[in-house]
Amino acid sequence: MHPLLARQLRRYFKDAPPTGPGFAEFVTAVGDAYRAADEDRALLEHSLALASREVEERYHALKRDVAERERAQSERDAFFRASPDMLTIIDEHLRVVLANPGWTRVLGYEAPALVGLSFLDTVHPDDVAGVLEQTQALACEVGPRATVRDLEFRQRTSRGEWRTISACATFDAERHRFFAVGRDVTTQRAMARELEQTNRLEAVGQLASGMAHEINTPIQYIGDNVQFAAEGFDGVLSYLSAVEGVLSADQRAALAPAAEAADLEYIRDEMARSLGEAREGVKRVAELVKALKEFAHPDHAEKEHADINKALERAIVMARGELRHVAQVDTEFGQLPPLCCHIGSLSQVFLNLLVNSAHAIEERTQKHGVPMSEHRVRVATCVEGEEIVIRVSDTGCGIPAAIRDRIYEPFFTTKPMGKGSGQGMPLVRNVIIGKHGGRIELESEENVGTTFTLRLPFESPSQVRKVA
Repeated sequence: MHPLLARQLRRYFKDAPPTGPGFAEFVTAVGDAYRAADEDRALLEHSLALASREVEERYHALKRDVAERERAQSERDAFFRASPDMLTIIDEHLRVVLANPGWTRVLGYEAPALVGLSFLDTVHPDDVAGVLEQTQALACEVGPRATVRDLEFRQRTSRGEWRTISACATFDAERHRFFAVGRDVTTQRAMARELEQTNRLEAVGQLASGMAHEINTPIQYIGDNVQFAAEGFDGVLSYLSAVEGVLSADQRAALAPAAEAADLEYIRDEMARSLGEAREGVKRVAELVKALKEFAHPDHAEKEHADINKALERAIVMARGELRHVAQVDTEFGQLPPLCCHIGSLSQVFLNLLVNSAHAIEERTQKHGVPMSEHRVRVATCVEGEEIVIRVSDTGCGIPAAIRDRIYEPFFTTKPMGKGSGQGMPLVRNVIIGKHGGRIELESEENVGTTFTLRLPFESPSQVRKVA
């Protein structure tokens, strides 16, 4: 009999339960029902225990998944905030939805303030059409995998300057969002253009060196022949004078028509001057060819000792075409020891400064009418302490104070199109400071003139002792 049923019978039948056959069957049926209920309850409890363990396992798994998602999200947020690149989410109308602090580091904008603004408002007007074309094409591309496109455009900084940005972007068609990563490549592009220009100049230099070599031989022939003609003409004049001394009056009279037809008196007066000018011209061509050969000689990878004064003289010869019509060049070269340097690069620096001086003087002459005869370009060298000092001064238009901090920026120029590339002064800075560890000092006054002072340190104290 089921224990629970036995307790119930004792509770209701304290003396003794009924003994009839019907009651016995009833008791048996109820006992069976109790046992069946116990089995059902045990099965239910087992099922609940299993379900409880499954729910608990799922809860812990979900908890771990949430924690992992939170960790991953935290890491993504950390990368989003710390990335040096400009990470941006943009809607289908090209409005900024989210921007990381990279915008502040690269362009100076506060990232939260960009939300809701049009991305195109920061793009250079000349590049807007290209960006629109690329983003529209990206939004129209449908496929199982997201398409990524590369873009390059100029973007305005918070200070109004323009930076070159290289970006890659993709479009999420479900959320109608562009995801873009931008990187500032202004310096890299400037370096690439500078390298291209350097390679081009190197090629021109090699060509010029070859041409100078080819010109050198015929110039020597011409010079030797002009010298021979001059010496021969002096001999002929001496001979004619001797002949005239022994001729009689009748003989001189007979020869007078021939002398007049040959214009002998004029030839006597002018031939010597003409031959002298020819010799001077050949000499100047020879100097120019020599300077061109030496100037175009490429730098070695290692520094080598060179004469700075000689390099300046070559640069002045090379710049003569720019200088001779605008100013007189004065030189004051001190006694300098050989300097361990990249002389080819320094020669380019000297030439750039001289050409800039010529252009500055020409500009002042055109704007203010100062006669070119009053203008001077002065080149001076000396040793001060442990440095060789080169000063290049001019009486040109001067550099306005507002742009003095920008003259070393790549491609910044105030010269008209075709006259300035904006690479001369960055090259000066790179060569003097970057390659030689020197210094550049600038003194300038508008409508008075400019002086660039280049300070190049000696490689070792022994050179200083030699100078002393």
